[in-house]
Amino acid sequence: MMKNRWDLFAFASVVTGTVIRIVWGLVIHPPLDYVYSDMEGYVGRAQRLAAGIGLQQFDAFFPPGTHMLLAVPMTLFGTEREGLWAGAVLWCALSCAIPLFAWRFTRLVLTPAAAALTALFCALWPLYITYGGFFTSETPSLAFLLASLWAGYAAVLSSGQRAGWLGLVAGVLGGVAIANRPQLVLNLAVLAVPLLFRPRRRALAGIAVGMGAVLAGTVLYNSAAADKLTGLSENAGVNFWIGHCDVYSVTNYNPARDSTFRISNPVWLQLQRGDSYSFVDRPVSDQGFFYKRGLRCIENDGLGHLRLVARNVLDMTATTIPWPQVGEDGQRGVVRVSNLAFSLVLPLVVIYSLSIVWRRRASGLLSGEAVLLLQLACALVVAIIFFGDPRLRSTYDVFGLALLAACIADLLGLEDPRGKRAE
Repeated sequence: MMKNRWDLFAFASVVTGTVIRIVWGLVIHPPLDYVYSDMEGYVGRAQRLAAGIGLQQFDAFFPPGTHMLLAVPMTLFGTEREGLWAGAVLWCALSCAIPLFAWRFTRLVLTPAAAALTALFCALWPLYITYGGFFTSETPSLAFLLASLWAGYAAVLSSGQRAGWLGLVAGVLGGVAIANRPQLVLNLAVLAVPLLFRPRRRALAGIAVGMGAVLAGTVLYNSAAADKLTGLSENAGVNFWIGHCDVYSVTNYNPARDSTFRISNPVWLQLQRGDSYSFVDRPVSDQGFFYKRGLRCIENDGLGHLRLVARNVLDMTATTIPWPQVGEDGQRGVVRVSNLAFSLVLPLVVIYSLSIVWRRRASGLLSGEAVLLLQLACALVVAIIFFGDPRLRSTYDVFGLALLAACIADLLGLEDPRGKRAE
């Protein structure tokens, strides 16, 4: 039951976003008609998994969550056109869920007005709409992350067995999000770490058990594929090297299998910078080898490496157009403008949000804006450790949009902040 007019506004926004996504993802731009590059990899691995074909060593290179999710409808409807359509429906449903989960999550940490505006912004955000038309990891990872944060913060606000069960749900959902995008473990840490210092043991235990079970299964799957003990993916090393050594592309040739694999960064490709490298019989999954090369670049650069790190952070913004929309004529323009506008407004939003946090703290009140700032900051960590890419940042846009909503609500006095005292 809707509690006030802002909840009705949020519900209407969610419905509007759902209609837009159904038209986009199932009529105008169904993802099954755009299976190339990364999308082709996800679909191919999902088809082999659904068909019961044995795992390949390279299956452990990318996080398995996306192709495992895509394999579910293919198992039920086959690996051909029908299964791809079922996958498109699943991706559309996950895309439709993003504004809903964003609203329910922010409804716990912000005012109803700010939460409703968050639902509106997410419902109309071009990056989230367009990513629903591609079989990539952005849509499922964000949907499961927001669902996890909704359940997780509900667990924090609950007590007893309810807190434990909600924590368990949050952990499972968060584990699925991490299986799609491992860096999202930082966002779950933002949720879970404060519970170590507060009397929320059942919620914390539930999160740990749920997430641990899913991630343990992910590691077992990848280890079976790689035929050795490995982690959530085997691409972290080469991504670290690409980001810290100015790598345009890397090509691996395996003479035993007469196969070639090439990986590159869309930002470097658009800006035409960096050097190309080629390795024979040196798999891109050799994380130790590539981590050493990346660390060597950092050592050789010395303090000058800070310039490259700063550039990586800047590349999270509008130096390029998000991929794969950059290659689609009907999407490039609107995505470019949206990405530019977001990048220009975000610094102002962060500064104003910090002032809100300061004012609330000075008044002895808790501030949900602090939670959102910490969640958003996880994107900076990814850029600093690996590299910057607006595609990677797009997953975190929801926190920037929520902060924008909170700033608007505060500036216009749409609703007073909650009067809960800070502990």
